[in-house]
Amino acid sequence: MMKKLSDWEPYENYYHFIGATKYRKQLFYADDIRNRADEIIREILESKGVEVTALTVAYNHIHVLLKTELEPSQVGQVLFGASSRKLRKEFPILVTEAEKGLWGGRSWTAIKNEDHLTSCRSYILRHRPDNTKLYD
Repeated sequence: MMKKLSDWEPYENYYHFIGATKYRKQLFYADDIRNRADEIIREILESKGVEVTALTVAYNHIHVLLKTELEPSQVGQVLFGASSRKLRKEFPILVTEAEKGLWGGRSWTAIKNEDHLTSCRSYILRHRPDNTKLYD
């Protein structure tokens, strides 16, 4: 019998979250916006007791590897809702460029085992903001 998604237990409560900007617009093109997005995401998650293991902010999406006791749906609400409000407040250009909201597609994956955790962390840490190449 095939397992349902709810039957899969994450390895050590680790999850990989991915969030794409609305219409995949390159909203995080400026270093100051990307750096502040990184800070805001870390602050939001850490305030909820979520441990951020790896994070990258690319021009049109983010990757977050985290460890938490919270349900992934709760993490997603906190992560994407609060970050959108804070970033759009601090950077009015984001409101102009993304009138209908900051985030479009969002997903998460439960980490399966130690190898999956290692490869996911490595990928995120090597990810380039322009999403064209990985750091060597």
